[in-house]
Amino acid sequence: MIRRAPIVSLLLGLLLWTGAAQALIAEDEVLVGVFGMRPAPIMEQRFQPLIDYLNDSVDGVTFRLKVLPPDQLDHAIRRNQVDLLLTNPTHYITVRSENALSGVLATLVARNYGETTRSLGGVIITRKDKTGIETLADLAGPTIAAPGTRFLGGYRAPLFEAFDAGIDLREQATFEFVGTHDAVVEAVLNGKADVGFIRTGVLENLRSLGAAHLDELRVVNKQPVGSFPFVVSTRLYPEWPMVTMQHMDADLERRIGAALFSLDTSDPAAMLSGIAGFGPPGDYASVEEISRRLSLPPFDTPPDITAADIWAQYWMLVVVVVVAVLLITVLSLALLMRHHALRRSEERFRRFFEDNASVMLLIDFERCKIIDANQAAVNFYGWPRDMLEGRPIADLWATHCRHYAETRDVDTTAGYSHLHTHRLRSGEERRVEVHVTPLHDKPDGGQMFVIVHDITERERAEKALERERERLNNVIEGTNVGTWEWNIQTGETVLNERWAEMIGYRLDELQPTTLETWNRFVHPDDLEASNRMLQACFRHERDYFEAEVRMRHRDGHWPWILTRGRVLEWTDDGQPLRMWGTHQDITSRKRMEQDLQLAASVFVHAREAIMITGLDARIIDVNAAFTEMTGWRRYEVIGHTPKFLQSGLQDAEFYRQMRERLRTAGYWSGELWNRHKNGELFAERLTISLVRDAEGNPSSYIALASDITDVKNYQKELEHRASHDALTGLPNRVLMSDRLRQNMAAVRRRGGMLAVVFLDLDGFKAVNDEHGHDMGDKLLIEMAQDLGAQLRELDTLARISGDEFVILLGGLTQEMDAQPIIERLIEAAAKERIIDGVPIQVTASLGYTYYPQTNGIDDETLIKQADSAMYEAKEAGRNRACRYRLE
Repeated sequence: MIRRAPIVSLLLGLLLWTGAAQALIAEDEVLVGVFGMRPAPIMEQRFQPLIDYLNDSVDGVTFRLKVLPPDQLDHAIRRNQVDLLLTNPTHYITVRSENALSGVLATLVARNYGETTRSLGGVIITRKDKTGIETLADLAGPTIAAPGTRFLGGYRAPLFEAFDAGIDLREQATFEFVGTHDAVVEAVLNGKADVGFIRTGVLENLRSLGAAHLDELRVVNKQPVGSFPFVVSTRLYPEWPMVTMQHMDADLERRIGAALFSLDTSDPAAMLSGIAGFGPPGDYASVEEISRRLSLPPFDTPPDITAADIWAQYWMLVVVVVVAVLLITVLSLALLMRHHALRRSEERFRRFFEDNASVMLLIDFERCKIIDANQAAVNFYGWPRDMLEGRPIADLWATHCRHYAETRDVDTTAGYSHLHTHRLRSGEERRVEVHVTPLHDKPDGGQMFVIVHDITERERAEKALERERERLNNVIEGTNVGTWEWNIQTGETVLNERWAEMIGYRLDELQPTTLETWNRFVHPDDLEASNRMLQACFRHERDYFEAEVRMRHRDGHWPWILTRGRVLEWTDDGQPLRMWGTHQDITSRKRMEQDLQLAASVFVHAREAIMITGLDARIIDVNAAFTEMTGWRRYEVIGHTPKFLQSGLQDAEFYRQMRERLRTAGYWSGELWNRHKNGELFAERLTISLVRDAEGNPSSYIALASDITDVKNYQKELEHRASHDALTGLPNRVLMSDRLRQNMAAVRRRGGMLAVVFLDLDGFKAVNDEHGHDMGDKLLIEMAQDLGAQLRELDTLARISGDEFVILLGGLTQEMDAQPIIERLIEAAAKERIIDGVPIQVTASLGYTYYPQTNGIDDETLIKQADSAMYEAKEAGRNRACRYRLE
């Protein structure tokens, strides 16, 4: 007994160490090992959403995903580096034979393109034109393709079906292991193998993806299996198990199981992982049985001598030895436990308590004081240990804690948790999550073991996330867009109410919505182009989908819709699974573009600039079109007001009326001039709308702007062309008549005189006839420049026809004031000009008259008087001026 004491002590230490490990697991990290049947990045992408779901659903621990190939996974399990295992049934049987496991926690429910199942089986395939392979007996002799020996549906299940029928295909057939199920199908189709073994669901998956030549295959030994959704050639076996290692704490195991069973098929974690959740543990005895009967791992070695063999031959001796050993062990353990258990337990707890990173306190129920605190508590609360120990627990509370009194008054050992606010020594208040375990086993009263987690930052992050979601909803509401979600594999869609309103319906009138809903309302001429863009996205040729289409409204018209979207979820084999996007009614923009194109013949097809501000007018966000229109980048304008865009062309009253309209009506729309970052001015059509939150309170403003500078400039050009001569740029008859009437009105108001001169070139026709019209046009241009140089700034020179000009001389005090100007005009017209190397000389005949006159006359009469006087000048010999003589 003395020699056995060290061994017993060692066993006791190991047991105590195991208990400590379990406690640490409950507060530390859980490593989830996954059987790497595909490359690690693909498996990690598939199952990381499940890990994120467990982290959100199970408090107190952090789950971490580790995808490992079989050999590395077995090594990690042997070294106790895996806490939770998700693997295939055959690997589970092997791991169970080599390691101590708690058992299967749950069985995976697979999702296969809308169908769910907890079972899998094997499928035996061959080509339709392959004769002589009809039954299991016909499998003896041909070449069989299989993915590998570790596969259940792709190897062991079909192999066992033949074995159970008396045919050992390992001896009577030739196997080619090609690595994957897809490779098996390809080998059979290409004739490299006569028969192929694959798991259930593969053929259906390939057919849904449009794989070619599947109709050339047929299934051997097809089984009727009731409601099972796939064709199968073998018996059915349970899907992948989720297994817990033996060292995992039982309470943590129950919480993980509850989280797995609570995973709904519509949960984003399930959809992103391609599963439908988890069900009760399956019975894997059938998997073990076929592996045992086929002598496949872990049953591929000769059996050792078992305890049953020893018992059958030496049972009496065994009984005596066992009884003796048990008596010795019990006595030894009792003695050791009496002397060492309490001390070791206290030492272990002290190490665990003191070194733990979590805040831990031990509270005396009766005195309501802290009797022990670890270093983490000292660091968190800011009091030295000697000041923290003995301090009333209420000193840590920012407000009264009702949970404390309830725990003290109720005789229970059940643990619980609650949220509270604690005050630090510095006065700072922190939100904490308190985990309490009552200890009612003291002779002088109970105690309370408390673990405190600081959740202040977590709560702040949750509030920030909620604000961001509200802001996104406001943007969607403010921009008045519809939203859609599309399951590309099933065709199902989820639309919002605005989507239906754009075409005149309520959403419930369109239910159930599918892809056919879209096809039914889109204009046939636009459907093909939008489908091409979608296919480009599916082929990864485009990052996003964007199309402008017409959709049939309930009342028969066709509003324009801008639809945008992106594929955000893909299947494991790279096929598009889910797509999200928006609808925006752009009918008004389309109409504006069409109107501008018809009126100005310029293109206006720019996306609207969008600017979002708070109620204080400070910019919250802008889009890329804003930067393109204004030259200001997003980071340069965030937090500023839009005053830096003001051009100065609109006065303060303009902006006051804009703000008043926003305050009373909730929107403002109009045109204004703003200034680009480079200093240039640009015109824009601007609409500002007030955005309200869910309670109807104002929350922000959203502005949509379109650049209409080109239109404004073109309008200005059209106005100039309408009032000016195209050749010389001088005012034409219309503008000249307007200015004449204005000058006449000025004379009537302020007094003074006005002279109207009619000028006609002498010999201009000969220039055209001798030198051509191009030379005549150049002469007119130079003549207009020379005549204009003789006039004052307040005078007007206009060309009213081919070689006829009218000059308005305003601001005269007497008739003689006009004579010097008229003489200069005659001289300027008669000077010789060299045009394209050719000397050209013409003269001018002028007729003029004055206003006012004794009898009231209008502007047309004045022109006729000057014209009549001009003809007198021509008759008198030309190159001179004549005044109109009043009769």
